[in-house]
Amino acid sequence: MDKPICIITMGDPAGIGPEVIIKTLFSDRAQSDARMVVIGYPEPFVRDTKKLGIKLDINEITYPEELNPATNTINLIIPDNTITCPTIYGEVNADCGRAAGRCVEHATKLAMDKKADAVVTAPINKESFNLGGYNFPGHTEILRYLTGASDVAMLLTHGNFRVAHVVTHTAISSVANKIYRGRIVRVAALMNETLNILGIEKPHLAISGLNPHAGEAGMFGKKEIEEIIPAVEELKEMGIDVTGPMSPDTVFAKAYSGEFDGVVAMYHDQGHIALKIVAFRFKEEGSQVCGVNTALGLPIIRTSVDHGTAFDIAGKGKASPHSMIEAVEMASKLAIGKKARQKS
Repeated sequence: MDKPICIITMGDPAGIGPEVIIKTLFSDRAQSDARMVVIGYPEPFVRDTKKLGIKLDINEITYPEELNPATNTINLIIPDNTITCPTIYGEVNADCGRAAGRCVEHATKLAMDKKADAVVTAPINKESFNLGGYNFPGHTEILRYLTGASDVAMLLTHGNFRVAHVVTHTAISSVANKIYRGRIVRVAALMNETLNILGIEKPHLAISGLNPHAGEAGMFGKKEIEEIIPAVEELKEMGIDVTGPMSPDTVFAKAYSGEFDGVVAMYHDQGHIALKIVAFRFKEEGSQVCGVNTALGLPIIRTSVDHGTAFDIAGKGKASPHSMIEAVEMASKLAIGKKARQKS
């Protein structure tokens, strides 16, 4: 079958988004998996190709199907000709946030209109995003709004290590109040469905506890007894293979060792720290940042890098494209798997 069309949003132009996109366009791995179209503005890409010493032709198009398959070409859709895109590096800026937001809006519309198979997003700076008029804490929340999705969740992956989150962008002081049976069931069911699409017919999922030692029979908190255990029982009644609640200090190590196909984490840092210890490698030369963020519950396929705008290295040519390449690969796998299931 034809390779899926993946539209990649520019992200915040003051960050490393344009750089990692350029490097991804030249990646044999990404090229073999998808036909890539960028939603963005030419100025940051002209700026970064010069910095990188790369020859890249810009082919401005209106719709993804007009793309030129030449490997030295960036097929670019400009989302809004009425705004000017800055070419600054490493600064919080309302115009940068506005430009990034326009890209997300336009990419979502194209995907909703079936003009593309998937959306892959480069990182935004949340402060710039808000200054630019987008009052959302992140991509997941604005995509939920733009698509009208009733309930969404975040899935992080690196290879066969997978973590979904019950609660994401909220203060630690508010986490416990957002842990409830229905939400846990919904996130686990979405994760199970996504793994089905990826070809895992009967995933074995672990449900993490919230408290130390998963509450120790109520000694360290009651959420496991009141909400998590009933959610696990309901999931089993639904035919989903789950184990839990498991102690958070061991469940991720067991999943990484292959005992589980995925873990449902209770909150943002519980899951993110585990995934990023595995996927991120920092050193003076040759840092490698991997991992993919996939939005669950949307009517479109959306994946993203699992890192931020990295203002500190923007413009230095040192940004790792591995996470973006993995995000394109994941988007392609989901698009192919989704189509295959629809035909069966």
